[in-house]
Amino acid sequence: MNDMTTIDEPVETFRPSAAIDPVRLDYLWTLAERIASSSLVPESLRTIGSGNNKTDLPREQVVANVFAVVEQADRWNISPFALLACAAIVHGRLGFEGKVISAVLKSRYGIDLEYEWFGTGEEMSIKITGRKPGSDKLLTIDGSVKEWKTSGNGSPWRPATYAKMMVYRGAREWSRVYEPSAIMGVLGDDEILAIGMERQAQLARDVTPSLADRFGGRQSAEGFNADNVKQLTSSGQVAMETIDQKTGEILKTEVQRETTVNKSTSSAKAASAKPASDDAGRSGEHSSGSDDSRSTNSSQDSAERGQDDAGGKTEAATKRLPAELFKKYASALARMQTEGNVDKASAQFWQENGGAPKGGVDRALAKSIYDKQMARAKGDLNAEGLLDEINANIDTSFAGDGL
Repeated sequence: MNDMTTIDEPVETFRPSAAIDPVRLDYLWTLAERIASSSLVPESLRTIGSGNNKTDLPREQVVANVFAVVEQADRWNISPFALLACAAIVHGRLGFEGKVISAVLKSRYGIDLEYEWFGTGEEMSIKITGRKPGSDKLLTIDGSVKEWKTSGNGSPWRPATYAKMMVYRGAREWSRVYEPSAIMGVLGDDEILAIGMERQAQLARDVTPSLADRFGGRQSAEGFNADNVKQLTSSGQVAMETIDQKTGEILKTEVQRETTVNKSTSSAKAASAKPASDDAGRSGEHSSGSDDSRSTNSSQDSAERGQDDAGGKTEAATKRLPAELFKKYASALARMQTEGNVDKASAQFWQENGGAPKGGVDRALAKSIYDKQMARAKGDLNAEGLLDEINANIDTSFAGDGL
């Protein structure tokens, strides 16, 4: 009589995908609709935004998000209610907490992975080994903190969690190489975060053209010439505007600042003087430093100083930008996660909204908003409640109480 050997292996029963099984598809959709109407749906599936900027999604979108999780639970043959609490959808990509993938590999596919760590801190690396059921062949992959770590606000990768995060990421990488059907189309929470950060970086781009670019179109018979602009700028003959990259404020160059000082000390001579050239007359500035080459009758010059000829304030100096515009500015910067993107978003905002603030109070308010959002991006300020604080400062500023 022959001896019989029993091999303990997980047995898979073939079931067609819900996408091609109308009965099961209808059941899963009905289940998703009922779950979406309950209190079981986590914020990650029913809201969009972060911190104080979260808003509820339309019900049909919540149902679709829940259905994606329910269908994945059906493929893995596990409870959808257990999976819901660990799921998130970002930019259309379904992701789960790192522990989910490890649990699925073991419970659904009978794969028990082993881990071996080397080094510490940023130099930590890991070796992951495992066997498929019924096989003696060891399957191995290697990884390190430097290769797998994701960064940004909300990233779970911290020195105290490196060992755990290496396990979760290692399980996913092992599965993608040796058992891809297990997690096809599924990402971990840290990978989902990285996708969101990359998306924001792509949206926040520097759209502020240089002065030479703005005048660099096809040259007609008369008018500005791009080469002439460069030549005059580099030679110091024309004082060009510069933009503060932090606030979007239009600043004066050294030539302009010196001219303003000279004007205040010799206004009597300037009043009777003629511009040295057509360019100097247009700009209200002079290029040689001579008192005889200034014009103090320029209305543009008076507006920049915020005074009329009698010494009173002009309308341009007293009229403020709307409070709502500053709140939109604060919200635009709040969506940026890195210092560089805060900078770019600031320049883009003022470019799209008629230019940077001109009045002193408005400039100070814009700088205050920028500085706080930059401090948040650096990690010096907590993002929680920061936007509410900034909006309160804006309301106070327009109530006449200062910043």
